[in-house]
Amino acid sequence: MGCGGCSFRGQSTAVEDTFVGVRFGEETNLTLCSTGGELLARGDEVVVALDDGPAFGRVEKSPMAVFKPCQKSSARQLLRRASTSDRQAFDRQLTNETRARRFAQERARDLRLKMKVSKVTFSLNGKSANCYFTADKRVDFRQLVKDISRRFSARIRMVQIGARDEARLLGGIGICGRTLCCSTWLDDFKPISIQMAKRQNLSLNPSKISGQCGRLLCCLAYEDSNYQTRRPKQKKRKGGDAGGSRPRRNLGNSKDARATPREALPQSSSAPSAATGPSANPIDFDRLSQQIGAVAHKGMGSASNRSLNILQS
Repeated sequence: MGCGGCSFRGQSTAVEDTFVGVRFGEETNLTLCSTGGELLARGDEVVVALDDGPAFGRVEKSPMAVFKPCQKSSARQLLRRASTSDRQAFDRQLTNETRARRFAQERARDLRLKMKVSKVTFSLNGKSANCYFTADKRVDFRQLVKDISRRFSARIRMVQIGARDEARLLGGIGICGRTLCCSTWLDDFKPISIQMAKRQNLSLNPSKISGQCGRLLCCLAYEDSNYQTRRPKQKKRKGGDAGGSRPRRNLGNSKDARATPREALPQSSSAPSAATGPSANPIDFDRLSQQIGAVAHKGMGSASNRSLNILQS
């Protein structure tokens, strides 16, 4: 939630020299940090106070523009410029993170724990660490925490995350060729459904609409509201099915039903009438065919006589 002042128009876009953008490790986003009036150049190494303790970072943007008042209140405090000892501590931190992740995976396999260790992060002083893992069910990792804490002499905190949180934590490249949205600018995960892909006429192939986390792409929700307004749902008709369905024809008592071959034959005045009841007399088709042939022959003869009269005249 913002501070409420971001919606005001005509805000100042002045660049303040007391704010810089710092990158920690291989993160994609820049963290806004307050320097307390000290001017820093791009590439300077600094130590910033974070929630997990002091962290080593590098200035990537100086000065950094601040357009929203809520950004100033959430800016991190810069402690000092990084010294040689801070640089050595950062190198030890990277080494411990790699070794701790490998050690945690091996111990989890030995303890037969159904969990996947995704990442282990240490603070700059090496006194605390966070172990991120994914699991389908609850896992008893008490013995694992004791082994990691004894091995690296640090306070270990286990954090269970989901598939999407793991993709945000590790980062990567999406099928569009760009950095994952969740690891750059996406703050929260909205529910995604297969109906969004159907409304946009996208292929329902899982490899086409799934992200690195194995879930549906978050970008399916970006333009879904536009497709909902352009293609509203069809309302059901009164006393019938939804629009587009044809009613079933009732051929039992319909008068427009196709006539049978017997009913389609011409009948003479002397011929018995065709009836559908079981007690009606059967039709004599031989006699009826002779009458039809005689009528046709008589018509042809009269037509030939008229043609001869015309030629003689």
